[in-house]
Amino acid sequence: MRNERGFTLAELMVTIALLGILAAVISPRLDTPLSEAVLNARAFEIAQDIRRVQQLAVTSGESHRFEIHAVNRRYNIRPQDNMKSSIKTVNLDPQITSVTSTFQDIGGGWRGVTYTPTGIPTQTGEVVIFDNRGRGRAIIVAVGTGRVRIEAR
Repeated sequence: MRNERGFTLAELMVTIALLGILAAVISPRLDTPLSEAVLNARAFEIAQDIRRVQQLAVTSGESHRFEIHAVNRRYNIRPQDNMKSSIKTVNLDPQITSVTSTFQDIGGGWRGVTYTPTGIPTQTGEVVIFDNRGRGRAIIVAVGTGRVRIEAR
């Protein structure tokens, strides 16, 4: 009889089963930080684009608007003059499952905030985005200054 080294089929099956159980336990824990990172990144992107609208209004001497469509989960940056085309259009990540906004209703399901050439918004409000786990981030435009901040919801 030879002395061969190796694993039996039963040992391999037990090892694979244990690895499967371990992966099933760890997998949901890995998804949570990833989906939260996507939520934070999208909130930061929206905040930066609202700040960009303010900068465009000041530097061009022309009012600009940030528009968001909650149902279609997309937004535009554009001059207030509707005859001019959008500067940027963004479709939100599929992991963003819900969007609400208290910005002014501008028709067709769109809501928006307009910055004048002085850098002051004509109104204030917020955009709140939620991920598939119900976590939310509010992007808030402050009264008077038009400054933008992000809060957890």
